[in-house]
Amino acid sequence: MLPLDGIKVLDATHVIAGPFASYQLCLMGAETIRVERLGGNDFIRKHGGSDNLTSRGLGASFSAQNALKKCLLIDLKDPLGRDIFLKLAAESDVVIENFRPGVMNRLGVGYHDVKAINPTVIYCSLTGFGPEGPLKDSPAYDHIVQGMSGLMGMTGTPESGPQRVGLPITDYISGLTASMAITAALHQRSTTGEGQHLQVSMLASVMALMGVFAIDQQTTGQERGLQGNLPFSGSPFAGRFETADGYLVITANTVDQSLRMLKALQLNQFKSLAERGAPYSDKERDSVSQALSDVFQTKQTEEWERLLKEASVPAGSVMDLGTLLRHEQIAALGCMDDLPIPGAESDLKIPGLGFTSNQWSRGKLTEPEQAGQSTRAVMKDLGYDDMQIAQLIEQGVIAANTD
Repeated sequence: MLPLDGIKVLDATHVIAGPFASYQLCLMGAETIRVERLGGNDFIRKHGGSDNLTSRGLGASFSAQNALKKCLLIDLKDPLGRDIFLKLAAESDVVIENFRPGVMNRLGVGYHDVKAINPTVIYCSLTGFGPEGPLKDSPAYDHIVQGMSGLMGMTGTPESGPQRVGLPITDYISGLTASMAITAALHQRSTTGEGQHLQVSMLASVMALMGVFAIDQQTTGQERGLQGNLPFSGSPFAGRFETADGYLVITANTVDQSLRMLKALQLNQFKSLAERGAPYSDKERDSVSQALSDVFQTKQTEEWERLLKEASVPAGSVMDLGTLLRHEQIAALGCMDDLPIPGAESDLKIPGLGFTSNQWSRGKLTEPEQAGQSTRAVMKDLGYDDMQIAQLIEQGVIAANTD
């Protein structure tokens, strides 16, 4: 039994953050119906992956976080479409949406509309900047939030200028935040019997990670700034270094780690510096960095990893994703799920939950659905017969995939 077995989720989200949040709930057992706007054209269906995937609306950005969901197409601007949504909401434990503040209210499917028919509902609104404040109506995408949150301001080098993190990290952070908020609300409801309206913003989700830097800035008046690959610890004996065939990351943050590394590399001239510890002058940092760079370029990454491991110095190679996916540690973690894709010769591997439990095992994924693939089935479950469904399709209230 999965921890969220029996929980029903109505997913009115699009792009990445919202779908990722509901997908985490799916992976824990929640039954999820994904409502897509008829004519809404969620671009992630055609984003990433092979041409074969994108041509069928199963692009990588969609398929990676929408397996296990039934997909239904509704025109929410039509009163009949709104009524269908509310009927689904009445049967749901959770409703999650990520439109701009006020959109769901104008459509007649906002929190109070749903609460009126389902008082114990957990209604989660995921927005860029929250429901209040001067930016509440501003569009928010990952790149924008990375720039505003200070994340870009500490990523990159003085030469490169601010750089975005390579993946849409603020989308995924806010998706995780939303899934955490929903599971907490479900637990609270089991005690109080009451539902609630959750407000999750992308900006606040990222700011939750900034505590150390916020205190540092307020007490010293200094920004962390663009420090490239300099370690969080500030140790000159840590960082990213080029080897004979790639790159190596070292995190010799403590005195003992630094001394063990210097002994393994035969760089005893820096022993007294390591023993002294911080603070370090720029000249000292540059001297250590140059010496380490010269040494690490003399051997291949794998050889350095072995040597430093034997010396109990934290180190690891910089891998590309393809290499990581084939790494035996990934197999040992069991963190990848088999994703069946229609027409593919074999299942793909995609990341699942970031944790395991000794009380339950991961379930199997189903194929991600094309837009409207489950429209007829969901409508029948609501009590509509074939004639009513055909009429609603003809009226443009709903749409069903005919493939």
